[in-house]
Amino acid sequence: MKKIAIVALLSAFAAVPAVAADMYAAIDLGSVSYSNANGGPTGTTAFKNPGTIRIAGGSQINQNLGVEIGYSIIGESVIDTSIVIFDPFLGLASLSAKETLKTSSFQAVVVGTAPINDMLSIFGKLGLANTQIDYKLSSNFGLSASGSGSKSNLMFGIGGQYLMSKQLAIRAQYEDFGKITVGTVDIGVKAVSVGAVFGF
Repeated sequence: MKKIAIVALLSAFAAVPAVAADMYAAIDLGSVSYSNANGGPTGTTAFKNPGTIRIAGGSQINQNLGVEIGYSIIGESVIDTSIVIFDPFLGLASLSAKETLKTSSFQAVVVGTAPINDMLSIFGKLGLANTQIDYKLSSNFGLSASGSGSKSNLMFGIGGQYLMSKQLAIRAQYEDFGKITVGTVDIGVKAVSVGAVFGF
């Protein structure tokens, strides 16, 4: 299935120079959610949902088919842990640790569009997302660790778009970038965003 999707994606991008006329750029702002990403002293504290920004560009081949590439920068998600212990020699001592996840993703997708009327349409995305996650642990008592993972996954998305003018549209979408292995943990990455599309 993944090989078929890759062939279809490459074929669609290869067709763009010959037939495409409607080019566009887009910027999306949103929130990312992680699945199976926990930390803290007991390993049960979930990393908070960070914000994300994406810059994208694409081409509408015809009314129903387009291609798009994009790069997402995802903000840091942090778990801070602090406890106070009693040391018989030093008295009360504060121990603190900080765990951080930082993620980025490059996407190349085929976009299928179904117009509802002249202004409103719904769309679906299918393609590849190369996503990297970096993990870091630091503390004030000598404990530290780090790890990273990167993987190209089959991704999909669904959304809607409203045409404000010939050169401006507003869109909202949900995307699933698949799972990335960091150490021994498979972390899922999903995003919800709203954005502006600028035609030229």
